[in-house]
Amino acid sequence: MPEGPLQDKKCHKCGKGYSYHNSGNMIIFCPHCHHCDCVSCDFGTVTPCSIDLGDKNVGTIVEEGNDYKLISEVYGIDQVLKSRYMEAIGEAGNIISEKIDGN
Repeated sequence: MPEGPLQDKKCHKCGKGYSYHNSGNMIIFCPHCHHCDCVSCDFGTVTPCSIDLGDKNVGTIVEEGNDYKLISEVYGIDQVLKSRYMEAIGEAGNIISEKIDGN
């Protein structure tokens, strides 16, 4: 998935600044406190959706046929999600959040 322009942001939870790649569909985790700091989806389709830890990509949600799939080379995930549309974004975010926190 192509990276968007690099932008700066301050975390809503810890207040520390970090950089991230802006894209139409994205989940951004703070690289300092690991809080899910931003979820943004364009109107219409929610895939592909990048999942980033600051400016580092840690996963992507893609649509394959009738399924949504979470792919993360960093965490070794290639998993069909149980949910669809916005619920799939939340499901994937929870899975990645656990991996970021080491669970």
